[in-house]
Amino acid sequence: MPTLLNQYGQPLNTGRYVSAPSRDAGAYRGTIANWHPSRLVNRDAEIRERLTIQRRAADLAANDWAAKSGLRTIADNAVGTGLVPKSGIPHKLLGISREEAAAIGEKMEWAFSSWSRQAHARGLIHFEDLQYLGSSSILRLGEMLHLPVMPPPENGRVFRLAIQDMNPARLCTPADKTLDLSIRDGIEFSGCGRPVAYWLACPPPSLIPGDQQRLFSDSFIRRPARIGHRPNVFHLFRYEEEEQVRGVSVLANGMKLFRNLNDALDSELFAQVIAASFPVFIGLENGAAQLPPEVREAYGMEEQEPEERTMEIASGTVVFGNPNEKPYVLENKRPSANFPPFVEIVLRSLAAMLGIPYESLTKDFSKTNYSSMRAALNEAWKLYLFYRRWFARLYTQPVWEMVLEEACLRNFLGLADDIDSLRPAPGFYEGREFWCSATWVGPARGSIDPVKEIQATIMALENHLTTYGEAWAERGGDFSDALPVMEEERRALEKLMDDPGEGNPS
Repeated sequence: MPTLLNQYGQPLNTGRYVSAPSRDAGAYRGTIANWHPSRLVNRDAEIRERLTIQRRAADLAANDWAAKSGLRTIADNAVGTGLVPKSGIPHKLLGISREEAAAIGEKMEWAFSSWSRQAHARGLIHFEDLQYLGSSSILRLGEMLHLPVMPPPENGRVFRLAIQDMNPARLCTPADKTLDLSIRDGIEFSGCGRPVAYWLACPPPSLIPGDQQRLFSDSFIRRPARIGHRPNVFHLFRYEEEEQVRGVSVLANGMKLFRNLNDALDSELFAQVIAASFPVFIGLENGAAQLPPEVREAYGMEEQEPEERTMEIASGTVVFGNPNEKPYVLENKRPSANFPPFVEIVLRSLAAMLGIPYESLTKDFSKTNYSSMRAALNEAWKLYLFYRRWFARLYTQPVWEMVLEEACLRNFLGLADDIDSLRPAPGFYEGREFWCSATWVGPARGSIDPVKEIQATIMALENHLTTYGEAWAERGGDFSDALPVMEEERRALEKLMDDPGEGNPS
């Protein structure tokens, strides 16, 4: 290549010399000289590591109190008793009146409420319970696997649509499909990386495999990802890395701390049990001659020949020694003085890893005041709202649209007739995005100091910084549903005040 010259005719060697300063983060010196980050080199190693994480996370959720508390705290606040839809049909965009949109929205909400009672494919739980089950699976195992199915009508079912919950471990690649490059960890992808099908292990009852990864494709069901515009598989997980295909448990980063803390607490507790059961040892200089006859007879002691005695030691045992035996004084100095602060530091680290306050993880509010607790819960509430909105966007909203579609096809409560009567507004399928618009209301945030928070809400309403609907939603209520009730109560109170003789002794 020709040599480049600057304005003075000197060679300009652009890009040949490195002038950037050296950074410790990229160098192998000092305390990080031996830090060589490892990367997974193949898909088999990735699958093995993910399965190990899932098994360990499931074990922690089942046996570790701190891990269970963290998972329940997030699930209870994000989903809790379930997200409830509130129809939000944009009447202006559809060219209809607010009253017409509200009337149709009320029928839609009732249709969804009727379906929710029969939502489970096996008929065991409510749709709200399915939501909590799915959110717990996402936190515990890193992913959720629910299937929309159409079981035959039975037991007075009004709707055919139902949701079947499945363990994400069923999602894996058949042993005879491992060389198929379009299938990765049980998910079949298109050329552009879009999931097109899911391979679900469904072996016959006579075949109980120790490892589903060894099953062949004849023991699998290939389920398409979508059927037309309808999702056919709900496989939810948080995307944390590019080109990620399976989820990772929220416990993964702190798994070592959870396990070691649990072992440390078990060891300390066992040491306390041993210390509480430690017997009293009495040394006798003159042997058993000092003891009363009944004691010598009970323990089978002979005055002339001291003997070694072995017995089972229980709590409160008194052991008499042989002549000239002097016991060492055993002192139990456990736990040490720094053990409680050490446990607290570890728990605070785990709470920070989960994104929740230390007080919410341990359920210990003895060291907080209003200001610090309010700040901690404000930070935690960001996490809860993220999970709530993310879960509603990817799961409850699509289910809502599928239920409303079936309700219109079956003309449940006259929904199809009502929508058709509003022409020239678009029909259900032409304006499906508008007719199915909804907001999802979850559990209330809760109050630390109700008086202060109610005063703040009143000030925000008076200064037009919030709406009544937003204020009610923060407390887990629905203003549009409460308004008619409050109007009826107001009229009843006015009538009672006008006629105090009815039910009012004054």
